[in-house]
Amino acid sequence: MVNGCRVRSNLLDIQRNSFRSFLKKGLVEELRKIKDIAHEGFRISFQTDNVKYKKPKISAEFALKNGETYSLSVHIPVEVTYNNMFLVRNKYILFAKIPLMTEKGTFIFNGNKRIMVNQIIRSPGVYFEKNRYNDSIFATLIPTFGSWLTFKIDQDEGIFVKVDKIKTAIPLINFLKCLGLSRKKFFLYLNDPIFIETLQESESYGIRLEFFEFYKIFFPNEVNVRFGNARKFLRSKFMDPRKYDLGEVGRFRVNTKIYRSEFFQSNRTLQPEDVLGIAHYLIELKKGMIPFDEIDDLKNKLVRSIGELLQSQFRIILNELESSLKEKLIFLYKNPSEKTFRLSRFFNSYFITNRIRKFFSVNPLSQLLDDTNSLSELTHKRKLSPFGPNGLNKERTKLDVREINTSQYGRVCPIETSEGKNAGLILSLAKDVRVDKYGFLESPFYKVLRGKIETNKGIYFISSAQEKYFTVAPFDVFRSSQSNLLDKNKLLGVKRSKIFSYSFSKNIDFISISTDQFTSLGTGLVPFLEHNDANRVLMGSNMQRQSLILLEKEVPFIKTGREALINRESDATVLAKSSGKVIYSSLKKIVIQEEEYCANIEFFNKNYSFFNLLGCLNEISQKNFKLIKKVNQKIYFLESPKKSNHGVYIQKIPIVHEGEWVRKGQIIADGMSTLRGGICLGKNVLVAYLGWEGYNFEDAVIISERLVFEDIFTSIHMKKFKTFIVNDEKKGENISMFIPNASLKTIKNLKNNGIIKIGSEIKAQDVLIGRIKVKLKNTPKNKMLIAFFGNKVRKDVSLRSPRSLVGIVTSVEILCKKSNCSVLIHVAEKRRIQIGDKIAGRHGNKGIISKIVPSIDMPFLPDGTPVDMILNPLGIPSRMNVGQVFESLLNLSSLFLKERYKIQPFDEVQTSMNSKSFVYKKLNEARKRTKKDWLFNPNYPGKAFLYDGRNCRPFDHPVAFGYAYILKLIHMVKDKIHARVTGPYSSVTQQPLRGKSKNGGQRFGEMEVWAIEGFGAAYLLQELLTIKSDDVLNRSEALFSLINGTYFSKPNIPEAFKLFILEMQSLCIDIKIFTNNYKKFD
Repeated sequence: MVNGCRVRSNLLDIQRNSFRSFLKKGLVEELRKIKDIAHEGFRISFQTDNVKYKKPKISAEFALKNGETYSLSVHIPVEVTYNNMFLVRNKYILFAKIPLMTEKGTFIFNGNKRIMVNQIIRSPGVYFEKNRYNDSIFATLIPTFGSWLTFKIDQDEGIFVKVDKIKTAIPLINFLKCLGLSRKKFFLYLNDPIFIETLQESESYGIRLEFFEFYKIFFPNEVNVRFGNARKFLRSKFMDPRKYDLGEVGRFRVNTKIYRSEFFQSNRTLQPEDVLGIAHYLIELKKGMIPFDEIDDLKNKLVRSIGELLQSQFRIILNELESSLKEKLIFLYKNPSEKTFRLSRFFNSYFITNRIRKFFSVNPLSQLLDDTNSLSELTHKRKLSPFGPNGLNKERTKLDVREINTSQYGRVCPIETSEGKNAGLILSLAKDVRVDKYGFLESPFYKVLRGKIETNKGIYFISSAQEKYFTVAPFDVFRSSQSNLLDKNKLLGVKRSKIFSYSFSKNIDFISISTDQFTSLGTGLVPFLEHNDANRVLMGSNMQRQSLILLEKEVPFIKTGREALINRESDATVLAKSSGKVIYSSLKKIVIQEEEYCANIEFFNKNYSFFNLLGCLNEISQKNFKLIKKVNQKIYFLESPKKSNHGVYIQKIPIVHEGEWVRKGQIIADGMSTLRGGICLGKNVLVAYLGWEGYNFEDAVIISERLVFEDIFTSIHMKKFKTFIVNDEKKGENISMFIPNASLKTIKNLKNNGIIKIGSEIKAQDVLIGRIKVKLKNTPKNKMLIAFFGNKVRKDVSLRSPRSLVGIVTSVEILCKKSNCSVLIHVAEKRRIQIGDKIAGRHGNKGIISKIVPSIDMPFLPDGTPVDMILNPLGIPSRMNVGQVFESLLNLSSLFLKERYKIQPFDEVQTSMNSKSFVYKKLNEARKRTKKDWLFNPNYPGKAFLYDGRNCRPFDHPVAFGYAYILKLIHMVKDKIHARVTGPYSSVTQQPLRGKSKNGGQRFGEMEVWAIEGFGAAYLLQELLTIKSDDVLNRSEALFSLINGTYFSKPNIPEAFKLFILEMQSLCIDIKIFTNNYKKFD
């Protein structure tokens, strides 16, 4: 196996550094743009150099528990003057409250954990492309913020300009004249006969007409436009730094594209020379003298994390704030009766805070954290999305954007992506990737000099733009006897200028730092992934994120080395921030006593020269040197059991004991998906690959009863119930345990206040909160009830548990905010595996459980061990995921040899068939040590003759078997199965609604109709399409027919068909319906 030197990956540094940079630089930069607001003699000045941040008043755990937002306060000193007279001097105000990022890269917003997904968009700059459909050439100028400009050469060799998505184009010459380009520069750079002729024609009209034409593009219905307004509009749109900014990256890319180094521009707004240079570049492209840009190269894309997204949002908010303040100053100026100036009337922190809250709740990049397990949490934080502000449109994404680009090597995982409509768009960062200060992705490499890997010189992070100048090689190339020397006599696979080829070691400049450098976290957890089809590895990495946390945790026999890396950065674990001794450990908190020793040298208080000091070392060591011991206690509070965003039970469990010494960075508390540093996503179970009476046809799976009764695949889920309490007799509602017409079984667990007890076991339709509504609506029925029983008519409006829920109440919380009180109840539910649940392996092998067989009937090994799971062997050759066979066989040897393995991917280059020989070697070793010859037979390695558990006879052919790491996925049949007797109907079509949440019906589609027709069940089909659907009259009479035992009436015309006729008539197609008696049907 290849043992590569590794770099310590900090998986969440992108988010942390970005948010830290926003608080230190980004927010101050935006505040400086509105530092002074002057209007009508007033001047409001923000002292941006003295911004102060105050810590949150509540802890993150308290915010999670009580549904609040964990945020910090921003305070800024303000000065207000009127005609140079101070009204307010250097007064700190609460400027805004910004959600604060936790240590693990999450935000707590309204009691929920949220993250901001990293956005990958086109970098600011200028891009030159060729339209594949009509061979036209165009350029796009993209600023950091402001309007996009598109330059296009038409068939008549004329260049036109479009602004944003406006279809109307204006000639380039007119646009240049509006920007103020001189006639001399135009003739100097664009010495083309067509442009010179066009310029001479435009000069006869004058410059005013060009300004008016440009203004009419944006305001076509406006008349009597003044020349000054039109000129001011253009200048503010492209030359005002507050409305148009190319940014540092955009200006650099424009400079390097169209300027010589001695003529580089520093102004970040649009310059006339920029447009002139783009036009010149387009003409050269038309002549075929220079190449086009590759848009999908990562050198043309940058990553915007939470800091950049917040800064761009603050830019918009502060512009709104400036406009609002100016309006209030105008009001104050026009109303001189307002003698006293109150700063609170002009500025309110809620103006900015509410808009920031809207940004976190509405922005598509702000998402609820996928905390199903540790892997799903980290993978979600390291996603790349092209959507969001200034991003791609989902409906207009082309195939080119989804394809893999060679520049993604070592930066973006080429395997892991979303399945479905977002395939190739939602990406995952590679393991060791880093983002530079401009937002470009960099990958780490070792330097190679004359065929020797210089590991001592450190790691070089190289971007895609820099990589084109070097020859890079993967880590798994051929080596000589010395590990740091590359083989000089063999051609090695390399990449140069985006092309994969072969070269000798003397030409290699850099080499990757590990074999799995290019994969994401989830992909790197798949052992033997080089033997699988990439599509199946994609499924395996995605399904690991969907695996449930099991009651009995177990780490896999085979690891890849990513497990410890994931656990260290996961929010599920707790790390010791410093070394110390554990003095208390429980499910609520861990207390560590930290000891520090400080040197106190009294000798240095005296005035000695340097030479005298050297001569007095003995005096220092014996008399004046003292160690002062400082003892501190660090308390780590563990979160109480709670529900994840996907309904999974979450709890942190301490793994250290009193008196134990812990080191800094050591895991002291495990999550539900971790076990002492190892990640636990599934169970190691004994599987066999054979057909079994057709029950495992296609991807169906047969399991043993042992997996059910021994709770091997049992998971814990949590439901949350929340309701508001209105305990007021005047409003006609109160809470009580005395519920009318309620059985004793449903209310036996209620307290006297009507709220259920903690620890109660609940079943279907049990009362959780007893509520009684006294006042009824003024209807004839209620009037009659009041006449019989008086005014004390009570109605049961209690909160009850769903029909399918069986669980235990774990917590009851009463939350009171001002006059509103609410009750929050958590119920834990234990779910055993059952028929219909979905399971999967780490290699994309997934299936649904079709049958649960008693253990005595399952096939068993020659030593009598029954198989836990039967898989279909036909699922391997067509899916080309042979890695699961290697895993199952190596797991088998791991069990008998009592060894654990760490497998590095892509080790086949070192020796031919390395994985196969290693697995067979271990199996043979297990056979010799245990003296069980059936473990490895050279005639059919990896197979043995199994016995049928029903008759104890051996099968006709040897069967492949082994131990596989199987995952239980979150797609459970209990959440999906649904039945409906009565329910709501659509108001338009009168058909049952769709969906389990609406108690809807099951869709009976076209193919289902074919199946019924194939069996000739005409009356069944008639019943499905009429009284069970939208025959309004007969479906209401069907109940009385069933009660009275009479025949159903003849079906009428369905409402859907009537709607179809009306729609046809609206298209002037006269279609009429007649009955059997030739009577027109209305």
